[in-house]
Amino acid sequence: MHSYGRQHAIPIRLLNLQSRKNHGADLSPDVLKHLDRTTSTVSPPVFCRRILKGRRGDVSNIVDFSRISGVSLEIIYRALIPYSRNNLPIDHCLPGDHATLGSLPLELLTQLEVRVVTFQEADVYEIHRARSTGTLNFRNQASRNDWVWVQAGTEKMYGALRGRLLAKLVALFKMRDPRSEDTVRRVAGVQLVTPVNSGRLADLHGLVTVQMREDTRGFTIVDI
Repeated sequence: MHSYGRQHAIPIRLLNLQSRKNHGADLSPDVLKHLDRTTSTVSPPVFCRRILKGRRGDVSNIVDFSRISGVSLEIIYRALIPYSRNNLPIDHCLPGDHATLGSLPLELLTQLEVRVVTFQEADVYEIHRARSTGTLNFRNQASRNDWVWVQAGTEKMYGALRGRLLAKLVALFKMRDPRSEDTVRRVAGVQLVTPVNSGRLADLHGLVTVQMREDTRGFTIVDI
């Protein structure tokens, strides 16, 4: 066990030191020299693409999505337009008129596979599955719309949450640019919560209290 622990602790320590070096930390000359000598032998974590699965055949555009999800077209439009303005290149921004947005082609899916690196293993992954079935039953039981974390701001926002907000999955879909069939955006529609007391830890239980938003701004489109 001691030998096994050292085999995994040393590469993790080197990765941590390299990260501190990249962020401008003041490291000793001996550490810097050691990092220069070992950098070529330490493999950085491999980025694994998140996979969307479970395509539904009853949805082909925004109007269909609104019908089966129960989210009104007005709320979807209010989420799509700021998403387009903040995330898409200027020459690929979505049109502002509702008629064109309603016919925007998309594929609705029910499952997102996320590969998460195993603790103290640089190249071993576990698969986490986030599901959103809308109003459909999941395995002959009630519908399933999982809760996920969304990076909604900088680390200085929302107190102890450090820019992350809890959100309920409403939909997972691929959105195609009608002007370029090769351009596909992988996005999720989520219902964000609001942290109470600016995200500060409560004295009673030491946790952050959140509540569902009552306004339409709670529905947001985010990249996957």
